[in-house]
This record gives sequence, C-alpha cells and structure tokens, in this order.
Amino acid sequence: MNKDEIELVAAIRPEAPPYSDEARQAARRGLAATAASRARGRNPLRNGPRWRGPYAMALAGALAVTVGATAITLARAPGGGPSGDVEEVVVTMPKIVAVSASEVLDRAARAAVKKDLAPRDDQFVKVESETMYGSFGFEAMNPETGEPEEETRYLYRTRRAIWLSADGTRNGVLRIEHLEPRAYPGWPIPETAYKESGVETMPLVNCGKIPEYMRTDHAALRRLPTDADGMRAHLYTGDRGGDSKDEAAFTAAGDMLRETYMPPAQRAALFKAVGTIPGVDVTERAEDAAGREGIGVGRVGLDGVRQDLIFDAKTYDLLGERGIVVDEKAAKSPRGSLVASTAQLSVTVADEAPEVEVGDADRCG
Repeated sequence: MNKDEIELVAAIRPEAPPYSDEARQAARRGLAATAASRARGRNPLRNGPRWRGPYAMALAGALAVTVGATAITLARAPGGGPSGDVEEVVVTMPKIVAVSASEVLDRAARAAVKKDLAPRDDQFVKVESETMYGSFGFEAMNPETGEPEEETRYLYRTRRAIWLSADGTRNGVLRIEHLEPRAYPGWPIPETAYKESGVETMPLVNCGKIPEYMRTDHAALRRLPTDADGMRAHLYTGDRGGDSKDEAAFTAAGDMLRETYMPPAQRAALFKAVGTIPGVDVTERAEDAAGREGIGVGRVGLDGVRQDLIFDAKTYDLLGERGIVVDEKAAKSPRGSLVASTAQLSVTVADEAPEVEVGDADRCG
C-alpha cells in the first residue's frame, strides 16, 4: 500500500478517522507479507479484515446442532474467464451454538501448551497455507475528479508458502501458486482477475522498525504476556486503525496466529484473551479452505462480515479462518456468502529461506 492508496481509502471513507503514522507503517509492512504479489494488487481479508490482514485475521460441553438457511448466488464472468459460465455459489448461514467462546478458547489454550517448535533467532518460520480473499479494485478513474468510477470485486485464491525471519531482522520469502479465481458473490468477475497465473517467488524486504505492539515475528511474540489480562491489554494497545477497538483487537489476535509462530504460553494467553472481546461467540461446523470442519470462534465486523478462527473440534489446533456475510447492505454481497477462507496446512522451522534476488521494485523507498 503506497501513499496514494492510503489517501484513496481515506477519500472513499471520509467518516473514518485518519491513520496514525504508526498504523500506516505497519499497514505497509503487513501488505508486503500478505499481498506482495499485487500488481501486486490485492486487498486480502484482514486486509480487510486482514484478517486482513492475513492476514488476518484475523481471528475467535456438547454443541448444539446447526440448522442453517442456504443462500444461492449467480455470477457471470464477462469475457474474462475461459467460459463465461454462470457460477453458482451455495453457502450456509452460521448459527450461534450454546457454548461460550471462553469455554472453547480455554480448551484451545490447554491444547496450545502441549507443543512447541522453539525456533532459534537465526532460523525462519515457514508456513504453508491455502487462501481465498476478496480482491477489491477500480477499473477506471475519472480524469477530472480523480474519483473511482467502477468498483470491481472477485475472490483471489492461492496456495502459498512463506519464510519469515524468527527474530524479524532479515528479509523473508513468499512463494505463491495462483489458483483459479472465483466470483465475489453478487459481482461479475472482472477481466483483471485472470491476469495472474502460475507460480512466483518474491522477496519480503525488511524495511525497518515498526511499532513494537504491532510486531508479529516470533522473537516479539515470545516477549508478550503469558496471562490473559496482560494479553488482552496488549490487544487493545496503540492505534491499530479502524472505527472499532474491539474489531481491531480481534484482528490483531488473528495477525499473531496467521503466517507466524506464537510460543505456547503466549498462545494460550491469547486464546483466553480473545474470549473476553465483546461480540465474540461460537459457531459449529465451520469449514476451512481445505474442507476440514471445526469450531468457529468469531465476531461480526463493521463491514457486515463475520470472521471466524476455526479450531479442530478434538485437538483444538487452529485450522484456518473464514468470512461469511451476515449484513447484506454493509457487505454489498448476499447474506450467507462465503467471502474469505483459509487453511493453515503446516508450520515448520527452516534454517534458511530460498535465495531470491531483490530487484529495484522490491527495495525500500
């Protein structure tokens, strides 16, 4: 995200408070890791939520049976796709179940302390995942007013592997395999959705220090509190952008779990802290991008999308995330639409990252 893009977002949403310098710097660094392939033009879910970021997000006894309403959306690719066929998207509305988020997250916390990768500072954390995020853009700008004339949306899908320095001091590497895009429910697929294909590998250049409270490298995460109260205070520390402190806290939690490695003690504290964020509740039979079912812990954001962290129902390991529209007007998409889905496939430690040349376009400006 460059200066022009940040100012464009501000122009589109004048009611939102301006970003602080710290938030701008963190946004640029986060986008480098989660949307480095942008033409690199994507806006992923916690990117918005970034999760979203990834990023990312974020990020939340017997369970009640889910009885959902089914929504069907038709979307046609206008000449951009290979066939232009109508794509039918069928999803199910999540139903809140009779178990507290704190109960599920307490179980996740107990599971978290049982395993530790313990990467050294001189090593890299490697995460492999499958992702589907909304990509938002504008096909044309009015040359006189500079205002966007036509908004576009589609679901950008990848398989990716990322190598990040455990202590946050060295450049990382991102490898992306572009998958077939899908229609964003209620929107036609733009021709630009098909421009990227194949596999690309790129450097993630470390361009300097970001605020300590926004760091998500392993070395920074292991310095965080190991109690729920201390971790909750951390989630609400500083200016994280947006109009809701609670939404920003949930997003921050997802950022600390997505494409990084959080030590067991801090991860347990984080799970307990997330259970105290207002609006966080539980859904059953949440499915990640790999088709694995689990328990969803999440909340509805101001954009009308419910963001869930998905946990395995038996081990309480984090499987992935998903985003489902619950407010059609705010999200500009049919209620019940799946608009984000990820699966965390593996988290390992590597002594080295692949060698990738740093070009002029990748260097810090």
